[in-house]
Amino acid sequence: MGAVGACVGAVAEGGAPPRQEPPEQGWITAAAPDGGGAPRCPHGALEDPHRGFVRCLEPGEADAGWLPPSPQPEPPPPDGGTPPPDGGVPGDAGPLDGGVPDASIVSAPLPLVEIKEPEFMNGDVPNVAKRLEKVAPDLAKCVADHGGLSGVSGSIKVQFLVRVRGRAEGVEILDSRGITSDAQRCIRQFLKNKPIGTPSADPVGVTVSLSLRAPK
Repeated sequence: MGAVGACVGAVAEGGAPPRQEPPEQGWITAAAPDGGGAPRCPHGALEDPHRGFVRCLEPGEADAGWLPPSPQPEPPPPDGGTPPPDGGVPGDAGPLDGGVPDASIVSAPLPLVEIKEPEFMNGDVPNVAKRLEKVAPDLAKCVADHGGLSGVSGSIKVQFLVRVRGRAEGVEILDSRGITSDAQRCIRQFLKNKPIGTPSADPVGVTVSLSLRAPK
């Protein structure tokens, strides 16, 4: 109520006509008795639902300009308040334990990766195949974490440029078989800016195929 009075005073200093300040008497708690069944507040009430107080209005206060709007009820829950089956929490998708995990976040077995001999344009980059073999487990994890192989085998053909700084640039997927588009994207992002080796010219184009097989 003090904040309301301060706002009223500020408006008065700015030249607007002062409004009637609320009286200070009459506050009762929401749990106060109503006097034997009679309306507790026959002229209306000013409520503070956050602190649990109600003040009965005096005669003639119903249209007072300082009164705030009546508090709005809380919106109903999205499911209409219907309790979920098995005593769960409303909106819960299911039990935390004992449920079937989401297949999209379960890794498939790591496939075996074989790096084919790369092809070069405008020169060569020594030991590209050996460098890619060192990161073959990471490439296999890209496939396993994004759907795995759709069959017993798969393949992917990758192309990139190597400039004088010796890193894979402009990585593109030319062709793929048996793996998801998310796995292709993962491999592409993994190889981007990966150290490959010093090229014999600037730039050198590299095309390399990866053969994938399901583990036995």
